[in-house]
Amino acid sequence: MSLGLFGLLIVWLVDGNIKQKINTFWQNKTAVIISSIYLITVLGLIHTSNFEFAIDDLRRKLPLFFIPFYVSGFSPITKKELHFILKVFIGGVIIATFWSYFVYLGGLNEIIVDARDYSRFNSHIRFGLEIALAIFFGGYFFIKSKKNMPKFCWFVLSLWLVTSLFLFSLFTGVIVSFLTGFVILFFFGITNTNRKLKTTALFIFIIFLSSGGLFIKSSINDFYTDEKVNPIKEIPLTKEGNKYRVDQKTKNSTLKENGYFVEKHISDKEFANAWENKSSINYEGQDLKGNDIKFTLRRFITSKGLRKDKQSIDSLNEKEVKAIEKGIPNAMYLNMNYISIRIHKVLWEYESYINHRNMNGHSVLMRWTYWETASKIIKNNLFFGVGSGDVQDAFNLQYENDNSILTEKYRLRTHNQYLTYGVSFGLIGLIWFVVSLFYPFFKTNKYKNYFYLAFFSIILSSMLTEDTLEVQTGINFFVFFNTLFLLNLQEKRTSINNDTK
Repeated sequence: MSLGLFGLLIVWLVDGNIKQKINTFWQNKTAVIISSIYLITVLGLIHTSNFEFAIDDLRRKLPLFFIPFYVSGFSPITKKELHFILKVFIGGVIIATFWSYFVYLGGLNEIIVDARDYSRFNSHIRFGLEIALAIFFGGYFFIKSKKNMPKFCWFVLSLWLVTSLFLFSLFTGVIVSFLTGFVILFFFGITNTNRKLKTTALFIFIIFLSSGGLFIKSSINDFYTDEKVNPIKEIPLTKEGNKYRVDQKTKNSTLKENGYFVEKHISDKEFANAWENKSSINYEGQDLKGNDIKFTLRRFITSKGLRKDKQSIDSLNEKEVKAIEKGIPNAMYLNMNYISIRIHKVLWEYESYINHRNMNGHSVLMRWTYWETASKIIKNNLFFGVGSGDVQDAFNLQYENDNSILTEKYRLRTHNQYLTYGVSFGLIGLIWFVVSLFYPFFKTNKYKNYFYLAFFSIILSSMLTEDTLEVQTGINFFVFFNTLFLLNLQEKRTSINNDTK
């Protein structure tokens, strides 16, 4: 990506007319405003104290200024050229998914424990966003193809991309795809002048929205239905004649798995010996996700409604043993779809939180803590923030002041781009950032452009749960498409219904 930026600079210089290009940039309000996102970071140097981090942040975010600066001086591209660029992007994403699938099938002989490791070239979060955007680009070419063969190819490729989101457990990509689909269906539904198409779009929107709501409600009901199972009968001895543990922890524990108590009905020594006869991983060791395997094992056995003894270990088949070794804590996950598993995990995290259990390692609940911590920092630095380089330092200090239960490993930053700008640059910087996003969107009427609406929805959604503009891939993903659609496209509106209206 850095080489690409330098390559763009070379083209910009070789093309000549430097003075004219600079003047063109300053006369283009949209270019200046979207480049001003970088200026916020520069101004944040005024009151920062950690210059090492600040300078690195400035280096990383250079594309936010230079890509709009370069591109505003070039001649606008045609619709045909735009389509070529988008197809190259789709091709790159598809190649990446094929490589991930090759790894998924065992092509590299790697043991993949965490599904995020299927993203081979960048973060699984960014990979999910790239696939989501490629899906909407591919959907456009599918609809616009007039011949059967290209239409069929675009349908198959788009279907594969959708499948990839689920196959590689790219949860953020799934969520932003659904949200963006709702946005596009709703917007083009209410603005379409063709009554039949408008009615169809709105009908599909309502069906999708209702189906999604019912699915989530059903998953929640299934989770809490498990809380009504018949409790395991209390008995003093295992079939081997060993005692089940009875202590204060056993009596007071509220931790459950599928409605059964995790810390009850445990014959520790018998359970441990039986497991070590079944698996090569020591009972006191860690599963392949780095968690204590004895805890993963207890949860898994409990999820089946069994006591923690030799008999339950002996009942495990090879598939279940491998699942436990990989860190899968619930037997139901072996037969559930990915979205249901994710909802189940979130609900389990929530139950753990309200029962005051350890939240370390639980991504959803930790984000809530990050957002709470960020809100406190913003409140204490309301107008100008803590500066470009002091964000992590401010978080570390706030964690200490709050006596946070998060371990050092998980004491991270905001995981919300809007809050990150609030922490870094205060209320003034946050407002500036939001204006720089939305002013061009409405000023240039890009809310009427299918491509940009899809991209804009995906990027805004991603910023709710991720610091999209704090990593190189996210920065370049944002600034490339933002600049391409806002500054370098001939003044034509790309709509599903009318490309050139």
